[in-house]
Amino acid sequence: MPADDGEDEGRVPRAELRDLVDIDQLRDLLGRTSRRGERVARSYAVSVANSKGFPDPLIDHPRIRLWRRADVESWLDRNRPGWRGEDA
Repeated sequence: MPADDGEDEGRVPRAELRDLVDIDQLRDLLGRTSRRGERVARSYAVSVANSKGFPDPLIDHPRIRLWRRADVESWLDRNRPGWRGEDA
């Protein structure tokens, strides 16, 4: 059996799994942009994830979608200024 080097199509290297964001983590990240910093509704997060320009998921399965954290954070930087809690 060949070593898992992440080169197989459709496979995600184990080390990269830690850097993936699911819809609940997206809710948390989007909540940072709200006035009160509370987690946004799941339906809102799904709407954002389905919007034009949002990164395509790395894994798109009927039960779960996962995005690269770096892609989501880059999108947030462009579309939700101040989400990191830094003063503008």
